[in-house]
Amino acid sequence: MRGGGWRNNADYCRSAAQNCYYPSSRHNFCGFRVALAPAVSESKGMTIPLAEGVDLDMIWIEPGTFIMGSPSDELGRYDDEVQHEVTLTQGYWLGKYEVTQAQYEAIMGENPSRFKGAYQPVEQVSWNKATNFCAKLTAIEKEAGRLPEGYEYTLPTEAQWEYACRAGTTTAFNNGTNIPSLEQALLELCPNLDEVGWYGGNSNERTHPVGQKQPNAWRLYDMHGNVMEWCLDWYGDYPTSAVIDPTGPDTGENRVLRGGSWLSYAYGCRSAFRGSLIPNYIYYYLGFRVALAPVK
Repeated sequence: MRGGGWRNNADYCRSAAQNCYYPSSRHNFCGFRVALAPAVSESKGMTIPLAEGVDLDMIWIEPGTFIMGSPSDELGRYDDEVQHEVTLTQGYWLGKYEVTQAQYEAIMGENPSRFKGAYQPVEQVSWNKATNFCAKLTAIEKEAGRLPEGYEYTLPTEAQWEYACRAGTTTAFNNGTNIPSLEQALLELCPNLDEVGWYGGNSNERTHPVGQKQPNAWRLYDMHGNVMEWCLDWYGDYPTSAVIDPTGPDTGENRVLRGGSWLSYAYGCRSAFRGSLIPNYIYYYLGFRVALAPVK
């Protein structure tokens, strides 16, 4: 029991005060308050065999509408995170994990990663290489007769990425928490982020095997930290009004990166944080997550 009642003294009405009764108890000072909470998602999963002992797990993402970007009072936000309504009219599949080194090697025949480990995310991958992986996987699955009609393997759009990352949340992180202080945004330690991601405060300056932190409500892992993830879009300013199925600017210099990495401060791992680099850039904090989406 919380909050105190009409018969209690001030000590029992404190924010932190606790009391308890049997569930069957009835008193003239006991009531309740109703809450409306998001339903727990029962996301559909799919497993794609890539090689002997190497599978690609995908999660189905239902279409929907959400607010993309960050509120003006979110600690660590940038001006390019202008909030706007986005509607995604078609569902898509998204990798349950970041693409691992074993998965990348099964398709591409090489492993460019600095931090070696079959279950660690592949890194030192450019946008060009990531899209090449997707194209090869599409061709393989089509030839095997396993590619759904009208779908292709691709990088997620920036909107698809943030929608899936948030999984219904509106907070800085997809576990429903925010960065409580500017010090935690700009320094390395942020306990709220520790639950869901590898970042500069807990990574020991390296990547880690995928799936070790808590998933979001849609069963997606490592959306915050470990490696930054390439998105399909060119980087550009957000629209200021509602949009449907956005794919970013038609042209540009840099491609979008999302999620932050093992090297990032907490603010750089927020759901709304936007990074960007030239498409042929490689570094040991750059990786990707694959989507299976309707052909654009």
